[in-house]
Amino acid sequence: MAQINQVRTRRQLSNGVTLIIQENHFNPTASIVGYLKAGSIYDGTLLSNSEQNSPPLGTADFVAEMLMNGTTTRTWQQIAGEVESVGATIDIWGQRETIGIVSDLLIRDFDTVLDVLQDVLRNPNFPVEQIDKHRYQLHSTFMAWEDDTYSIASRMLRELVYPEGHPYHHRVQGTEYSINQIVQQTLIDFHQRLYRPDRLVLVITGDVDTNQVISKMDDVFGDWSVDLGSETESAADLSIRIPEVVLSKPTKQIRSMMDKSQADIALGHKGVTRSNPDCEALYLMNQVLGGSAGIARLFNRVRDIQGLAYSVWSSLAPATGEGAFTAGAGVDPKNVDRAVESILQEIRSIKDQGITAEELSDAQNLTVGNFVLTLETNKGVASALSIAQLHNLGLDYIDRHEEIYRQITLDQVNAVAQKYLFPDQICLAIAGPYQADTTT
Repeated sequence: MAQINQVRTRRQLSNGVTLIIQENHFNPTASIVGYLKAGSIYDGTLLSNSEQNSPPLGTADFVAEMLMNGTTTRTWQQIAGEVESVGATIDIWGQRETIGIVSDLLIRDFDTVLDVLQDVLRNPNFPVEQIDKHRYQLHSTFMAWEDDTYSIASRMLRELVYPEGHPYHHRVQGTEYSINQIVQQTLIDFHQRLYRPDRLVLVITGDVDTNQVISKMDDVFGDWSVDLGSETESAADLSIRIPEVVLSKPTKQIRSMMDKSQADIALGHKGVTRSNPDCEALYLMNQVLGGSAGIARLFNRVRDIQGLAYSVWSSLAPATGEGAFTAGAGVDPKNVDRAVESILQEIRSIKDQGITAEELSDAQNLTVGNFVLTLETNKGVASALSIAQLHNLGLDYIDRHEEIYRQITLDQVNAVAQKYLFPDQICLAIAGPYQADTTT
């Protein structure tokens, strides 16, 4: 793989804002990608040194979704007008551990977009009418999810894998009940506590000059201060420790929805953290199991050969905590039990017998090729650098990516399959026109 490191710099402003800049002068565009550590893991959590009530589930996502709806100096119409009039985009959304930030723009409009971005991050005013509107939209979304077999199975599985109280247990958007507890002051308090410069990371890629970007960022964000007095929590106080998950006996949950034509199956258990040194080898193992239709055993055998599923897949979602290993399928209701057993059989086969050298080579080629393609755009490069920063992978991770995956051996992949797959301790969720077996 050719080295893509042209000019790449990491700089931290005096107030803690972390900047990563990579120059790319092939076209007059730029992307800003980043995150702020204020995700849904902070919902329902009473942090240290705080006398406030813990924020209801869904607060973090609610705050993120409201940022573009008005600031102390701009209405939502002005925000949209200034961004769209120059053909730029700004997207901000809630995630499990962070809020995501993405902006695409022409380099000539960098100052305009940057000013809007800093304003919505620092100065939202959370208009009451927009809060009510967003709450109504969320209720509509919840109703749609609770009528969708895939969404229900996925939610039930997450709740089985992660016990109540674990920061990964609840839905990022909260619940019907919890979002009704969110009022304007809830959003203001959450924003004041967690939206701080020392929690913000921004990656800027494109037709930029590194020194000029650092200067502009310092001008725009440099006066965003954190009062570190006795009543203000330090960055360490605001950290969340994500507890380990204990594997238990196999568990099963069923939602019978007899008016549906398809059943959805979701099964899995805890996975690994992104900092786990076995993470890349596990990723290759998952590609062979069900990560790609072209080479995946689940697709080739459960769907094509046995004809038991319309779609079938597996995924590994490493995170700061132990992100889940999951597999799923959309099936004809009469094939539910056979499909579950077939998926478990493939998981057991990889755990007990491993993968082949040919499968490993295919998975390596696919993984490396897909990653290179993501680096074809400014946004792709910025996203990869942002993820590397979040998980402390190193600023040169995108340069080392191919070497890391090419050096993984067959023995390593088969060893991690044995170590981290637990087919006999699987959690299973089924939603659709399927009746529970009362004898089990």
